[in-house]
Amino acid sequence: MHTNVGSEYVEFTTVLKLLGKVETYMQDVIDTMRTSLKEIAGKSLVKLGQVKKEEWIKGDPAQITLLINILTWTKDVEIAFGKLAGNKNAMEDAHKH
Repeated sequence: MHTNVGSEYVEFTTVLKLLGKVETYMQDVIDTMRTSLKEIAGKSLVKLGQVKKEEWIKGDPAQITLLINILTWTKDVEIAFGKLAGNKNAMEDAHKH
């Protein structure tokens, strides 16, 4: 599916046949897009651990990159909060990777 802003493209992860009433197949488009974005996000999270971040950023749709980036940032911050009692530099250390 093409976005209406810029030239980004999100490929559906399953084949979608537009059959029946428009109300039915428009809901199918929405459901397929949600499923596709969820699957792409899962793959993106795995890929983030396997490639350099500079390469990872360019590989997925922007909304997925932003989602995974904020999720990993939040996880890193939560871990750093847990370490603050024993390490006053925990927040700084969390962002060195």
